[in-house]
Amino acid sequence: MPLGPGMAQTLGDLLAAAAARGDLEQLRDLLITAPNVDEPNQFGRTALQVMRLGNPAIARLLLSRGANPNLKDRTGFSVLHDVARAGFRDTLQTLLEFSADVNLPDDEGNLPLHLAAKEGHLQVVKLLVVHKDSQLGHQNCNGDTPWDIATLYSREEVAQWLHSQE
Repeated sequence: MPLGPGMAQTLGDLLAAAAARGDLEQLRDLLITAPNVDEPNQFGRTALQVMRLGNPAIARLLLSRGANPNLKDRTGFSVLHDVARAGFRDTLQTLLEFSADVNLPDDEGNLPLHLAAKEGHLQVVKLLVVHKDSQLGHQNCNGDTPWDIATLYSREEVAQWLHSQE
């Protein structure tokens, strides 16, 4: 992630760039001397927040070095929100293994479950719901539950499955 003239790359920039590219080897090398795995880049986001979402090995490496899976970006999204919305079940499983909070709302009150339901990612929805702390009936700022969102966006399979869990 090259910066403009006269701007030095911080450790946060280097970590984020390696994670975003999915460069496990460079990330490992950087983490040898990184005092803070959650060091933000120039945009205020951590390596875990910008990592290649479909790469659970990157997530596992960062989390095993102490990355916080519950940090939110400026929009109130945690990495779990991003992973749930994009439908990356393997990465989601990794985040859950490292205590990512399934009930962390974004700025609009949406849980990761709302976003997975909106996109129709049934396997991700199932994984979020069976999690021991999942709040299936949580309402976002508009008063919508994940079932309401699935119904609104015509995600019939997800809506039916959620309904069967109530």
